[in-house]
Amino acid sequence: MSSTDENAGFGRRSFLIGSAAALSTSVLGTGFAQAATPDEDGSSLWLRYPVVDDPGLLARYRAAVTAIVVENAGRTKVHRHTAHLAMAPGSSEHLVETTLQAARDELVRGLGGLLGRPVPVRDAPGGRIPAGAVVAGTPASSPVIRRSVPAQDLAPLGDDGYLLRSVRGATVIAGNTDLAVLYGTFAFLRRLQTRQAITPLDVSSAPRIRRRYLNYWETERLYAGNNATGTGGLNGENGAIFDFTATGASAALNLPVILDRYLVAARAMASVGINGITINNVNANSFYLTAAAIKQEAALADALRPYGIRLAVSVNYAAPTDARFAPDTLTREQLDPYSAQFRDWWARRARQLQAAIPDFIGFTVKANSEGQPGPQDLGYDHRDGANALAAAVAPLGMRIFWRTFVYNAEVDRDRLKRPYLEFGPLDGKFAENVFIQTKNGPLDYQAREPVHPLFARMEHTDQAIELQITQEYTGQNTMLCYLGPLWEEVLKADTYATDEHGRLLPRRRVGDIVEGTTRDRPDSAIIGVANLGNATNLTGHHFAQANFFAFGRLAWDWTAESGRIAEDWVRMTWGHHPDVVRTIVAMMAGSREAVVNYQTPLGVAHQFRSSDHYGPAPGERLSRDDWSPVYYNQADTAGLGYDRSPTGSGFTAQYFPVLAARYGDIDRVPEELLMWFHHVPWDRRLRSGRIFWDELVSRYDLGVGYVTWMRHAWDSLATRLDARRFAEVKAKLAAHETDAAGWRDTCVGYWKQFSGREVPADGPLSVAVEVAGVSSATGRIPVPTGASPRITKVVPADSAARAEVLAQPRSVPGKGIVRVTAASPFGPVVKDHVVELVPTGGEPG
Repeated sequence: MSSTDENAGFGRRSFLIGSAAALSTSVLGTGFAQAATPDEDGSSLWLRYPVVDDPGLLARYRAAVTAIVVENAGRTKVHRHTAHLAMAPGSSEHLVETTLQAARDELVRGLGGLLGRPVPVRDAPGGRIPAGAVVAGTPASSPVIRRSVPAQDLAPLGDDGYLLRSVRGATVIAGNTDLAVLYGTFAFLRRLQTRQAITPLDVSSAPRIRRRYLNYWETERLYAGNNATGTGGLNGENGAIFDFTATGASAALNLPVILDRYLVAARAMASVGINGITINNVNANSFYLTAAAIKQEAALADALRPYGIRLAVSVNYAAPTDARFAPDTLTREQLDPYSAQFRDWWARRARQLQAAIPDFIGFTVKANSEGQPGPQDLGYDHRDGANALAAAVAPLGMRIFWRTFVYNAEVDRDRLKRPYLEFGPLDGKFAENVFIQTKNGPLDYQAREPVHPLFARMEHTDQAIELQITQEYTGQNTMLCYLGPLWEEVLKADTYATDEHGRLLPRRRVGDIVEGTTRDRPDSAIIGVANLGNATNLTGHHFAQANFFAFGRLAWDWTAESGRIAEDWVRMTWGHHPDVVRTIVAMMAGSREAVVNYQTPLGVAHQFRSSDHYGPAPGERLSRDDWSPVYYNQADTAGLGYDRSPTGSGFTAQYFPVLAARYGDIDRVPEELLMWFHHVPWDRRLRSGRIFWDELVSRYDLGVGYVTWMRHAWDSLATRLDARRFAEVKAKLAAHETDAAGWRDTCVGYWKQFSGREVPADGPLSVAVEVAGVSSATGRIPVPTGASPRITKVVPADSAARAEVLAQPRSVPGKGIVRVTAASPFGPVVKDHVVELVPTGGEPG
């Protein structure tokens, strides 16, 4: 979001207490009555199917849906390698053998719940469609579909696209494959979950991106474990969603035993079109290539396969030297990517995997980064290493996803320049079954970054974009941060890419490049670093489920609007009361921008303490410069920020000319990215009219103020939501507010040492308070002995702000509370001021 004049020139308007505007009860409430709805634990994610509570709409849905028809549902069984695949004792989920069975069962579950009564499964004798039937299938599986849907209507939808259509009093869910029918089933149920019309119906949809995968980091950046800290597991589990090596009380639940949460996750993934998952961390443990692990992985693949979820594994380049594979091991010298021994070793592992998992995707590789081995250890480059593995697996139809997250300090002093310097010269030299996998920004999952220059510059290479769903730098399992707007911003960002003649390409947004339409690339992939764990709600924070949901929806269609996705999620997860939908969608809409503002406003990046990447540490200096916050902030008495302009590190030159010129000019760069590219003088005048120092402090204050507003907004919903989830989010928001304020206070205090300026007293949430004719903006008011302690007037710094006295002082000395509510470019902001009355000439008692 760009800086605007909305914040400019905060004026003053007096508010007499008798006429102060009251805050809207739909946003700020004080009631905490027991919620009327039953308690829920979040374990169903958005796949809740509560009965439709609008009587008129329920009647219309019931009239339109009277039966379920899925012909030949059991005919096309998916591959199952594990002979005796079984659920854990006491499971509520169940295994299916076909994708059409999964679709049928979801219709039974979903429609039965939403309509408040069972919907019978029926046949279609003689091809006749029962009135009110929901018919799901393909032309191959269903004679009804074959007669009802012309082939030319399905042809453009490919393998995954679906069609929803009203046909002669029935509803048809059709696709070219069984998996497409499953996707259509979830899309149809979503219409009922979000209270949309289901008659008449004529809707079709196909994904823009072919490979919509998760990278699951089972041992790192996991904030959804079921223990008190959210990062580990209880009863012998390690906190991961899948159990491979659980001990103690959970040892009997290791794969090949299938747990309920595996199938809930599979259904959730399928509901948003995710079709693959790399099951282990990119800092790879070669355990996942052992025979014992492959047996377990095969069972997991068997359970997930009916939902269209295929498996991949992250691998360590030096895995052939691991003693666990003895006697089939190599020496370090044999890791030469051009050696037959190296390629043959990987071919053997791939064949072993494919024998157990016929639809195995391939390998994800992190090489020569953060201590991980790679081809550079033997004098080769990333192309050599990626192509060696690609050659080993190509005969098996597998893919290699080679990550570009590299930052060898010897390449260039500026860490942001290094990936392009290493990979740019290799464009067009990678094998056809290699994807170059690149994070959305050039640093590391910050709440806002410029787009990565590699997307536009790797013109002849298949590229997968990597987005982080788990909130490493955006609040982990504590802070409410809806990431949909971040991803929408990235995917719709214009790279201003040009052809060889310097003419702008017609399709040049990041999403176009990932989709492959910019230069007609043959394949496409989008990767989300997943946030699933063994916590009851699978994501550690109820609102983190929204990020899982939004990733899938944007992976299917990156042109979708994150706000609409948020509304769908709210309706499916929290309910349909207007106050609930309006309030929660509003909370989500500005939550990411709030994180940017109280953590890293105006482009100051990576100010996180090294121990956990959660709290602030702007003064931290580590043994390695490019891990140190001071490396990124470059704070000194002249200003703040890293100069990457043409007169600085020259990083801006890695972009195409339009962006290079824009980013390189301090007068033209978007202010949200100001310190990414420039060392900004403390007294530089910004577009708000304020100097840089004052604007910086204002941004921190607005970020915290938004979190305060979210907390109050959530409190207003106490009677609208189930008690358990309400209380759990309420506790998270309280911690969120405290930690956001800690970010602001730590960073502003640190920058103040360099700016040499006082913290401005007239910030957007500041207020002057008058008692007994004495006015003060400091929060401490000297009051003459015997004078009335009553607050009689408040003057907000922002002329458009509203003020309310929440608590009057009862005596002198004494304390009162004044709440100020204002607007920011990203939503409402609130601050509660403690007013302390001090006797004239004395100190408070």
